Amino acid sequence: MAENTGHGSLHWSEEQEVVKSSRPLKVLCWLAKKLPFPVLVLFTLPVSLFYFIFSPRARTYTAQYQKQLAAFAPSCKKRPLSGLVQVFSFALCVVEKIAAWSGRMSLDTIAFHDDDVVELKEKLSAGKGAFLVGSHLGNMELLRCLATYQQTGVKKDVPVTAIMNMKSTAQFNKTLKELDPNSTLNVMNAADIGIDSVEDLQATLNAGGLVVIAADRTSSSVPGRNIAREFLGKQAAFPYGPFLLAYLLGVPVYYVFALRKKTFMFRPSYHMFVKKSSVERPSAPQGKKAYISALCDEFVALLQDYTAAYPSQWYNFYDFWADSAPR
Repeated sequence: MAENTGHGSLHWSEEQEVVKSSRPLKVLCWLAKKLPFPVLVLFTLPVSLFYFIFSPRARTYTAQYQKQLAAFAPSCKKRPLSGLVQVFSFALCVVEKIAAWSGRMSLDTIAFHDDDVVELKEKLSAGKGAFLVGSHLGNMELLRCLATYQQTGVKKDVPVTAIMNMKSTAQFNKTLKELDPNSTLNVMNAADIGIDSVEDLQATLNAGGLVVIAADRTSSSVPGRNIAREFLGKQAAFPYGPFLLAYLLGVPVYYVFALRKKTFMFRPSYHMFVKKSSVERPSAPQGKKAYISALCDEFVALLQDYTAAYPSQWYNFYDFWADSAPR
């Protein structure tokens, strides 16, 4: 486990939010609520093309990712339009998030698999909480949205607390709150996590709820506290915090990936993969470091496999591999 302090490229949280005004998002919200999904899909095509042409950052970082992915997995050969397809996939994801928060998506849009989702549902039905680790591959927020609308397939209310960076998506979060005043009441700012926060999260778990966090972006408040792991054939930095939090909370850990079945679909349809961690939490404090390291290993291995399987659904548009070497 290696901690480092980033230099050179901007940290992802320092990148300017793409949408600085709420007006375009409000228009998008109105469209997502009113237009049929096939029309929304067609609407995103010219928007994605415009953004890709006039955003050097999008072209640079999608090309970097696609090149790294192709070197790691030859089956994911980089093509001239790979970056544009990735941006289009992201635009669809944003539209689907807004549609979901507008109540237009249901559990029927998700295909579950013969994995650990059955056990997770059983635990939730029995009033036992769980810690979910996700990423910016696919649409992790879809699960939180459906849970908010009590569409989990579990015959009881399941409270959900999502831990996320509020600064980098300020306008998006503000617009969602206007769309549904209750939508952000269960969101905790990652930058504010402390001892009191752990107690609040434990209360959610004790109530038979879920705590959800992404583990593929380093902390905006302590960017130097990370874990160096090889990802897609090159060393990258992963956050220490989510895995430490899993240790502190002491409940079962599940890795969750919500991935669109195909990049181009006229109606949203997702695969939901749920994998329970096989790492046993140590009873002695001396085992904390090894536990955190093993959790990170599990997560990175799964993230790598699903990224290679769904290459266009990677939504980290920054220099992911910058300054990740151990120091």
